[in-house]
Amino acid sequence: MRAVLKFLATAILTVGVAAPLAAQENYPERDITIVAPYPPGALTDGVARLLQPKMAEKLGGATILIDNKTGAGGALGVGQVVRSKPDGYTLVMAVNAPIVMAPSLQASLPYDPETDLKGIGTIGETYLSLAVPADSPIKTVDDVIRMAKENPGKMTFGSAGIGSAHHIAGELLNKYAGIQITHVPFQGGAPAIQNLVGKQIDMSYGTLPTVHTFVESGDLRIIAMAEPKRVASHPDIPTVNETVQGVETSTWLGFFAPAGTPDEIVSKLNEALNYALSQPDVQESMEKLGLVPRPSTPQELDELVAKDLDFWAKAIETAGIPKQ
Repeated sequence: MRAVLKFLATAILTVGVAAPLAAQENYPERDITIVAPYPPGALTDGVARLLQPKMAEKLGGATILIDNKTGAGGALGVGQVVRSKPDGYTLVMAVNAPIVMAPSLQASLPYDPETDLKGIGTIGETYLSLAVPADSPIKTVDDVIRMAKENPGKMTFGSAGIGSAHHIAGELLNKYAGIQITHVPFQGGAPAIQNLVGKQIDMSYGTLPTVHTFVESGDLRIIAMAEPKRVASHPDIPTVNETVQGVETSTWLGFFAPAGTPDEIVSKLNEALNYALSQPDVQESMEKLGLVPRPSTPQELDELVAKDLDFWAKAIETAGIPKQ
């Protein structure tokens, strides 16, 4: 009898271990959902849809769905993924704002990026520009400062939301230039730029992929880049730093899974991501948008998150933005 019970116990244990392993080996067996935590037209949405077919090809023809879950500066979509089952079927592609900036800005953030998320890989980096309507009298950062001092509290700047790199750049300019331009947050970079085109605001920070189309159409003009140095693809555009030291940001996109997702599945997803990023047509499309492909390992993305959490905590403190 003992022998029978031992056999049954061993069989049950073997089945219990084998089932998850088989699921990992056969992954994916059903549709994968990638959450893009900003509206259609925003950077994350566009890049997710660009990578979607190539990743699906590498994953054996899997169906990949894009779910735009907007709100709370991207934190709503990230939070949804954090709460999902860590099985590789609910993932998030996001700019760095809800990952490394939100913890220093949102008092009730429902996740800890270092413990609740698992990096799959870095997608790329882009650059933050300061844009104005094409017919605006503002031509330079000096013009911004002069007009802000002549009209204290009356000028406005748009951003992708409270706590975004856009918001922080604007507050750093206010602080270091001794001016007060009113922040107007939107639910994503695309709505901010659309309102700028409609002249509802005086200026807006925006990533190059979001601003690019409107610059080409003649609706907007970029007056500066909120970067440490001039951008290779736009060498004629000065940085805000050249006029006001200390106004600099970094914007990258990453691909994440919930913590606890098996390493084997993360590895498959990393291979699919890096395969997509290696395709010449994907690289060309990204670069036309001002987005530089930056493939990485999962570990490298986790290390980047840890480093940038510290960087942005200090930048946000300097900008004087309180937690909300």
